[in-house]
Amino acid sequence: MKLNKIFVICTAKLCIFLFANLVFGNVGESSGFGSRLAALGGAGVAGGFDGYAAYHNPAGLSLEDFSLAGKGKRLLFSYGLIYLQPNFKSISNVLIQNYFTADGQLFGNVDTTYKPTFGSEVGLSYRVLPEWGSLTVGLATFLPVSQLAYMDSGEAYIPEYVLYRARTQRPQLELGLGVDLGKGYHLGFGMHMAFSLTSNGSVFVNTKTSSTSTMRFTSSMTSQFAPYFGILYIPPDLSSAYSIGGVFRFPAVSDNTMVLKSSARVFGNFAAVDFNFKSLSALFYDPMAIELGGVIALSNKTKIYAQIDYQFWSAFQSPALLLESPQTTNCTGPGCSGGVTIAPGILPAFSYVNIWVPRLGFEYAITLMNTLRLGYTYRPSIFASSPTDAGNFLDPNKHIFTWGWGLKFQRLLSLEIPCQLDFHATFQYLERQYISKSSNNEGGLATDSKIGSPGYDAGGNLYGGGVSLSLAL
Repeated sequence: MKLNKIFVICTAKLCIFLFANLVFGNVGESSGFGSRLAALGGAGVAGGFDGYAAYHNPAGLSLEDFSLAGKGKRLLFSYGLIYLQPNFKSISNVLIQNYFTADGQLFGNVDTTYKPTFGSEVGLSYRVLPEWGSLTVGLATFLPVSQLAYMDSGEAYIPEYVLYRARTQRPQLELGLGVDLGKGYHLGFGMHMAFSLTSNGSVFVNTKTSSTSTMRFTSSMTSQFAPYFGILYIPPDLSSAYSIGGVFRFPAVSDNTMVLKSSARVFGNFAAVDFNFKSLSALFYDPMAIELGGVIALSNKTKIYAQIDYQFWSAFQSPALLLESPQTTNCTGPGCSGGVTIAPGILPAFSYVNIWVPRLGFEYAITLMNTLRLGYTYRPSIFASSPTDAGNFLDPNKHIFTWGWGLKFQRLLSLEIPCQLDFHATFQYLERQYISKSSNNEGGLATDSKIGSPGYDAGGNLYGGGVSLSLAL
């Protein structure tokens, strides 16, 4: 139907434009802030702090010795670059359109090319009141290099690696505050920033050659803050032997609400159809999390970092758009008898689960200036089972292997500025999954098949690395 095609084209263009707005992601959870702790598997709640302590554990901001600089240094600055390239298994010759989502069946290939994570990381901590519990403020930021922000909601029914499409393709900002409570106890408070986007659009499509079509949209963005709290304990008399820490993070959702009112004059001068709808989506979702960890010094040269995270993914909100309560009004003239009925959107029902994420890091000081680091993280899927029924959201179990090297210098060129240069490399392996779709289509039609039929392999890997430079001033 010509009218439906006009609405679809206009709506799609409006959605693409609105999604290009700024929202916040979480490169810290997926890749880690700074090469030092990234090389240690991200096990950073109890030690290994540098300029990015505001993210890993704000309680670590109040430490007088960051292992980089001696006591008395008030400013620690870190700058780094990070790159992570996704490489997923190809999915070919599967059903990508059926009678539940369109007017017929269509077999084809699925787009499994996802943008790499490439950006700069800046960390900063400044001791504001050394005499008042070493009160220190800090921040950690991530800014993509190739674009300011990128948003893609992905597909609701076609195979989609739901946590990898655009999760790290936008800026991130973490603010932290740390204080030394005495007797080895440190307390921290942080804020993770997110946004809500509300948009309203109106479209009028006119087919009369002597007239014009018009389009207008308005949008507003409001900031949201998800707090997190950190605690750290280092025995005063055995400060180099061990430390324990923990962080509790509240969930953060960057959501989008869009209301579109569209009209089309397609029957000369006397008939128009108004098509109105509201759509909802979570542009980005960060789960509530509890992170507990410790550092044990086996010797003057060797340290073991261990951490366990419990992430509450059971309340996950999908980034896919949901079309709500579509309706038509003012439908008069030829072809309008009986009105026009438009089906609302239906998102596949998935069962999400909370997960345990263990992290382990090993650090060995070869010399006073050279340090070797190794790390491992296991991240299970957030889904209770593979998507054999309606929908094809994918998140295979993941094994993350990291390696790193650290170099310490007492001078930066000719300046008396202690500095540390850290490198890391990572390989992330996604376990193979074979998805075999059940019979009938998503609406129960026995003469049709589900999107993704007859089945396909899921999995792949991500690889990359980074570099960080930290200065104590």
